[in-house]
Amino acid sequence: MPVYTIKCPDCGHVFRGMVMEGTRKPRVWVCSQCKSERPQIMADRPAEPHPFECTENGGGCLCCGR
Repeated sequence: MPVYTIKCPDCGHVFRGMVMEGTRKPRVWVCSQCKSERPQIMADRPAEPHPFECTENGGGCLCCGR
């Protein structure tokens, strides 16, 4: 499950979006701050694996350690 870093050109809000395995990336991302439908995946930040899929932290959640 790739996690993308996305930036809204209208308000500058940066957020992350996950694409579930077996699904396609949305054609339109929506900014949670200003509701713009123009946010784009930041090309200079490659998609990261979901924390549960990471092996370097034991496959657990980065925020709670489970």
